[in-house]
Amino acid sequence: MKVNLNSVLFLGVGGISMYQLALAYKNMGYNVLGYDNKKSKYTKILEENGIKVTTRFNKEFLYVKKCIKTAAIKDDNKYVVALKKLNVPIFDRAVILGELCAKFKCVIAVAGTHGKSTTASLIYEVLKAKYKKVSCHIGADVFDPRFNLGDDFLVVEACEYNKSFLKLKPNIAVVTNVEPDHMDCYKTMFNLRSAFQTFMKRAEVRFCGGDKTTDFLKKIANVQVVEPTNLKIKPKILGEHNFQNISMAVAVAKSLDVDDETIIKAVNSFGGVNRRYEYLGEYLKQKVYIDYAHHPTEIKAFVSSFLEQYNDPLIIFQPHTYSRTKYLLNEFVDVLSQIKNLCIYKEYPAREKKNMGLSAHDLYLTLKGKNPQIKYLASVNSVMKCAKNFSAIAFVGAGDIDKVAAKIIKFAKNC
Repeated sequence: MKVNLNSVLFLGVGGISMYQLALAYKNMGYNVLGYDNKKSKYTKILEENGIKVTTRFNKEFLYVKKCIKTAAIKDDNKYVVALKKLNVPIFDRAVILGELCAKFKCVIAVAGTHGKSTTASLIYEVLKAKYKKVSCHIGADVFDPRFNLGDDFLVVEACEYNKSFLKLKPNIAVVTNVEPDHMDCYKTMFNLRSAFQTFMKRAEVRFCGGDKTTDFLKKIANVQVVEPTNLKIKPKILGEHNFQNISMAVAVAKSLDVDDETIIKAVNSFGGVNRRYEYLGEYLKQKVYIDYAHHPTEIKAFVSSFLEQYNDPLIIFQPHTYSRTKYLLNEFVDVLSQIKNLCIYKEYPAREKKNMGLSAHDLYLTLKGKNPQIKYLASVNSVMKCAKNFSAIAFVGAGDIDKVAAKIIKFAKNC
């Protein structure tokens, strides 16, 4: 079989960013092949659009023009190794996203440690309410997503992991806040801040949040510091952190000539993105929620809002990556030790191996000295035994904890 000059292989195609890029390549006329180690709702969408997705090796992989992979797939991956031997060009997802962004007239890139998915989604909703040709590329499910090359606007979530956001050259850069995270990549706050400075300087129009974490960005020329909006809004999404996200979205929308009436209507109708204070259902008459919080600051903000609604809830937290748990251990302990009813669920390692940091059980042992009532859970059955007689239950984390929540709700429905 000869090399198919029109074929592109996507490794790790089952993620929210990769599946959108795969669809874009198909729309450009390429024959797209997809691989992931497991199927997902996104691979189902791809298959519905005529893209072949497999969880096993396919001989066609060896005859593609180029390969695009996620950052989670490392250079020692067996498919990457095989393709390199055949001199097939391999590109990281971030590079391809940067190339495709250049096909839009105006790119609004939202970065930051917290709130970037919600802020980007808000901007997308507001712009859609005013203009027709608006696309998005956001790391969370949004209502009526669109990614059409050549649109007037693209709202993109700019992830700082592995300096991915430096592959973008936005017209408008937004930074919500900057706190220690992904320190496995950056090692020091100096390096992290330097990357955010570079990101900000790549744009013509620059916005940053008004808190102390962005003080270092406020020294850059022409940076607009966003203050709390004075628009009379009545949003559905709760919490002070979400008001800050709304204020960022309002500032961007105004810079793009969106009128106040349109902004207010769009913001008030915005229901939030998935896994952000999202109600899932009930388990034994207890309301069950999910939240994506995986950084200590995010956990603190969510729990604070949750306690305003429920006075005796159960919080089940799943650590995300070994390295984050290690680098932010003290911060995790400070926040989690204040939670009355807390369970630590086994970690979601993502792209990492155990020797890169600390496990969920390590975190549990550290916390137990401060809160003897804390429990460690490692299975759905253990969750079901523990989750009884609380005012509500919140599953918290960025890993697969949502699947645990879904299983206990399904079990309760079938009883």
